[in-house]
Amino acid sequence: MGKALDLENLLDKIEFFTNIYDAIRIIEPIKKKVYYFFSKDNESFEEEGSCYDFWNQNKMCSNCVSMRAYNKDETFIKIEYNGEKIYIITATAIVTDAGKVVVEFLKDATDTSIIEDIDGLSSTEIYSKINSLNELIVKDALTNVYNRRFIEDRLPVDILKSTSDNLPMSIIMCDIDFFKKVNDAYGHLAGDEVLKQFASILQQSIRKNDWVARYGGEEFLVVLNGADKDKAVEIAERIRKKVEEAVIEYNDFNIKITSSFGVYEVSGESNYIDVIEKADKNLYTAKNTGRNKVVA
Repeated sequence: MGKALDLENLLDKIEFFTNIYDAIRIIEPIKKKVYYFFSKDNESFEEEGSCYDFWNQNKMCSNCVSMRAYNKDETFIKIEYNGEKIYIITATAIVTDAGKVVVEFLKDATDTSIIEDIDGLSSTEIYSKINSLNELIVKDALTNVYNRRFIEDRLPVDILKSTSDNLPMSIIMCDIDFFKKVNDAYGHLAGDEVLKQFASILQQSIRKNDWVARYGGEEFLVVLNGADKDKAVEIAERIRKKVEEAVIEYNDFNIKITSSFGVYEVSGESNYIDVIEKADKNLYTAKNTGRNKVVA
């Protein structure tokens, strides 16, 4: 990124775009804070509440392009709905003297054909349709759990919330033992089925505010909000036993697998990569001291 802009200068520059876009927001996506909101009617004001309040769904966006823009220093686009209008959102990160922020440019696309077949749909049905489209971007196509992109968007926010609310939080890195041997013995399609069943066991074993993502290959991340190390170990051990007891049927094969787990309780870190590395280190220990175990 280039030289930092003066925040006041940025505000002046943005007002020029209010005749092109229907609304513009300056936000800090990790804190979910809106610094300023500009409308096409030349209204500008500081907005209270969280950035996702604008979409009237009472939850964080699963496909947060502002978080992605913040992390990648690139520009990203998505479609959202606030109960009245459909918007195309373009998010780009800018460094200011007050720190890095994201500028969101919102364009009303309600009367365009950007989303097909919405005439006559209720607000609930439109929300469902758009949420489904956005979910596709952050879901792993094979296993239907979240993907690496979602980890990058959501984990930093959950870490900040844990710290701000003074609540425990733990993560589990886990993978399938000797997965290459499964592929070699039964074929890659059987390996895909094993991955799907493993992800399903993970998904069924977590609580309402937890989530699972495929980190890469046969490695998965489980985020346990509000769980200290002891609780996380308990959950990981329960998953380990379920995996060990499972019989995965594929064609005429009955496949048995085991899995290894690295647990880490967040302890003051602000960088999500550091947290993942510490859990991954415990996973490495589990795999190098016999596998089919939990290390914390």
